[in-house]
This record gives sequence, C-alpha cells and structure tokens, in this order.
Amino acid sequence: MAEREPFALLRIVDRYGGAGVVVQLDDSNAPGIPDTTAQLLVHNDFVSGVWTTYVEPWDLAGWEHVLDEVAAGRDAVWREAARVAEIGIRLDLREDDHDRITVTVHDQQTTGLALALDMDRGWIDEQRVLLDRLRAAWAHLVPRDRGAPPG
Repeated sequence: MAEREPFALLRIVDRYGGAGVVVQLDDSNAPGIPDTTAQLLVHNDFVSGVWTTYVEPWDLAGWEHVLDEVAAGRDAVWREAARVAEIGIRLDLREDDHDRITVTVHDQQTTGLALALDMDRGWIDEQRVLLDRLRAAWAHLVPRDRGAPPG
C-alpha cells in the first residue's frame, strides 16, 4: 500500500532546508480526510518547537487571504488575536529568483518567535497547492463560498 503524504496547511521551509514553519494536520479515522487537530512545527539552527493546535475548515479563507496579501507585497497575519497561535508573514525583499521573508509565530500567551527565511520563487504557489488539497478534502464540511465560522 502506498504511503499517503500527510496533510499540511502550510509548509514554509527556506531554500536551504534549515529553517521553517509547518502546520501539519493529524490523521482522522476517515481515510483521506484530515482531522482538525494539528501540529505547529517551528525549527531553525537555534530552536525547535512543536505546539498542538487545530485548524477549522473556516480558517482556510483566512490563510488564503494571507497568501494573497503577501503575493501583493503586503504583510499579513493569520488568526491574529485568535484562540490559537497566530502566524505572520512579512516580505522583507523580493528579487528575481527568491523572496526574503520573516515568519512570526505567537502563541497568545508568552511565546513569540521570528524566523528570517530565504524562499525560492514559487513558494506562495506551493502554499496554495497545500491549501487547495486541504480544501478539497474538507469540501463536504464547508463550501468554498463560506469562509466564516457559524453564528
């Protein structure tokens, strides 16, 4: 049986592979459908951390907005002041073949971290592929035109 690639909402790993931020969703009991619980993994040469978090289907629209903003050259934060860790992206430099970004992670309590990453061009498109894969897996839960949590 072929090994399935784990579902990830985001996998922002620098061009050298030495640092990154990943939100990887746990497997559910239904094959091919990820659970809403996830692991937020952060690593660089100085620190490595894992936080248990969750991603709800309506969080996907917010992440898409962040990708749109960063693609347009603007800073953006996903789940700002929300119930779980927020992730911000600042575009520091855009060149022909790469972007230099700073990714911030704050857990709403005491922990904050900023990672400077050199990203190969196309990294935003890679994030959109992950988003679309997750959106397709959860299509039965939240239609594409619903981006906000219920009531």
